[in-house]
Amino acid sequence: MNCDNQSSKKHEPLNKMNNPTSVALCHVCGIEHAQVHYGAMCCVSCKMFFRRNAQLNLSNRKCATNGKCNITIKSRKTCRYCRLKKCFTIGMQRELLRASHNRQGTRCKSTPKENVVRSTITVYPLDLLQNDRSLLKNEQWTCLSNVIHLFDEKFSVPQMRDLLNAQYLFPMKIRMKMAPTNMLTLLSAMYQGVYPFATNITHFTTLPLNDRSTLIERNMRNIGGYSGIILSRDADVHSSPIFKIGFPEIYGTQVTDDAIKIYKNTDQDNTLVKLLIPALIFSTGSDLLLPKIESKCDHFGNSCHLLSNEKQVLEMQNFYVEILFKYMIFRYGFKEAVIRFAALIKTSLDQSMCSLNGREVRKHQQLMETIVEQTEHSMAPQNEIVLY
Repeated sequence: MNCDNQSSKKHEPLNKMNNPTSVALCHVCGIEHAQVHYGAMCCVSCKMFFRRNAQLNLSNRKCATNGKCNITIKSRKTCRYCRLKKCFTIGMQRELLRASHNRQGTRCKSTPKENVVRSTITVYPLDLLQNDRSLLKNEQWTCLSNVIHLFDEKFSVPQMRDLLNAQYLFPMKIRMKMAPTNMLTLLSAMYQGVYPFATNITHFTTLPLNDRSTLIERNMRNIGGYSGIILSRDADVHSSPIFKIGFPEIYGTQVTDDAIKIYKNTDQDNTLVKLLIPALIFSTGSDLLLPKIESKCDHFGNSCHLLSNEKQVLEMQNFYVEILFKYMIFRYGFKEAVIRFAALIKTSLDQSMCSLNGREVRKHQQLMETIVEQTEHSMAPQNEIVLY
């Protein structure tokens, strides 16, 4: 089953800034044209580096900068410790190396027979739930890879980096004045990735138009905010003056503190967060406030407070939740998967509360109203594109 539509007719992001064609970036060094290798998005060079060095013990290695090297295409060969550490941080896994590769670098010289000491070894029963790749079917692995690639394509990190870099063209005083406006532009880019992402998921495109409109309206705010955590990490938004000055000026101290806390508490494995996004798209009640629920109609005059087939939507959500949880079992084992899954759900609910508090800010409310209206206009029958 193909879970993401690969048609050449794709929706373009709404009101996108001057942005070149979106390409997948290596999560280790930032170079373009990356693909999924060993469980994470990386380039061929970082793939080969990981394959050669995955068996190294980081605890026996040291870094001249105490593990704070910034890994880029220019500096990736400078510090093997930090590069390998970043490989593990983004989710690359030793377990996905082929057996022949696992043996490389671990062979030792044969021990003379006279020095061999025989000892008894206790063999424990195998935990069949521990790191079992067979839990995921081939079609589920394909869907998992497609979701990750689709997220990286539709939620544009290069677009955000361009804006962050552009601010340094101006003097400090002008940068400080522009910070709130630039922060809203960054937020707009985060939220505008939701619609193109959703409309390239095959399950979503099979739903009636009214159901799609309802799910987008209900979940746009929370998904945009939650996906923004990944984008902020990859583009390093939180260390930028745009965020440090602009965000508190718009939202105030309390919302800013809550947002930073959620950012820090969210699982560091970005793959898990990306796999949760499709499940949140099919959520029927993740939004704590529906601004149009009282009118019981959308911009087209159609009923939007109820789905035509909630059971069907629930089955779609379960499909993606199953992929996420099986992957977590494979990646971390059953017990840790349970803990991490519960933590993911909690941070998504915390994000929902933070979004609710943010709606009290007039500028944020205006931003969301504009994005929702533009999205619903794009979903109108006369503007709808059929995906094959």
